[in-house]
Order: sequence, then structure tokens, then C-alpha cells
Amino acid sequence: MTTKTVDPRGRLSLGKAFANRLVIIEELEGGVIQITPAQAVPEREAWLHQNRDAIESVTQGLREARAGEFTKAPDLGSDSDWAEDGDDE
Repeated sequence: MTTKTVDPRGRLSLGKAFANRLVIIEELEGGVIQITPAQAVPEREAWLHQNRDAIESVTQGLREARAGEFTKAPDLGSDSDWAEDGDDE
């Protein structure tokens, strides 16, 4: 356990181990303050972390990719349904 003093402006130095790190500070019952190291997620990606099915699907895909398990890509040539009208060469 370490004892530290909060300065007159309400600041507390946590030491070099926490330098330039994002932390979550929670004030709990009984005057207890909990400091938890954290990572920020861009807002546009937050939906993924809030959707269990989506994150499981991405995690499974990453596992399969690491294991070299790939699916053959569809043929996007001019004879496929994906070719734009008039682009047949």
C-alpha cells in the first residue's frame, strides 16, 4: 500500500506506471476510489462490442483466418450476377 497526497487542485500522481494511460475512476461507497486501466473504443465501433452475436462472429472469423481456413471467393467476372449491366466484355 502507498500513501499519496492530493494537491490543492485535486490532482494525484499515480506514478510512471500509469503515465499516458487512460483510466476509469469510480467513486464507491465509503469514500473508496477505484482506478481501473482502460482502453477507448471509437464510437463507430462500439456497436460491435455491444452485440454478442456480432462479436462472436468476428472472433470466429479471426480464429478461422489464423488457422488458414478460408472460403473460396465468388467469381465476380462478367458472367456473374455481380457484373454491372453493359459491362460484359
